[in-house]
Amino acid sequence: MCNHEERIKKATGTSKRSTTTPEVAALPRMVGGLDEDSSLWTFRVIFLGLISFFFLLILNKYFVKETSECIMSMASTVVVLYPLGYIMGLLIPQRMVYYPTFGLEFSTNQGPFALKEFAMISILANMGATIGGFTSYFVDGIMY
Repeated sequence: MCNHEERIKKATGTSKRSTTTPEVAALPRMVGGLDEDSSLWTFRVIFLGLISFFFLLILNKYFVKETSECIMSMASTVVVLYPLGYIMGLLIPQRMVYYPTFGLEFSTNQGPFALKEFAMISILANMGATIGGFTSYFVDGIMY
């Protein structure tokens, strides 16, 4: 019996597959709580996400105008962004910042770098890579 079937048997008490799919009911117990209590919009997501968005936007916008096109994908920056997020999680102090005029209160570091944050940074980087290949009059006005 493989490891997957053993986990299902332990979690549900049965190894037979039925129409109610006990595997789906047992999934939260098998997977566990990864990133459940971490926030999605953290300082790291906003900082790294916006930097990667604008970096890929401007870089792809520049390379589209060249005679030999070179499109930078999200994968090239994600390789750099994960270690940066991990290092930021270790080095940034954990303190609360409060702006009374706007009513904003947030933490500069909410703990270790989570997979939710990495996924959101990847989505923002992908948006910059995709939009950078299209014609934008705003970016044309800044760059040329």
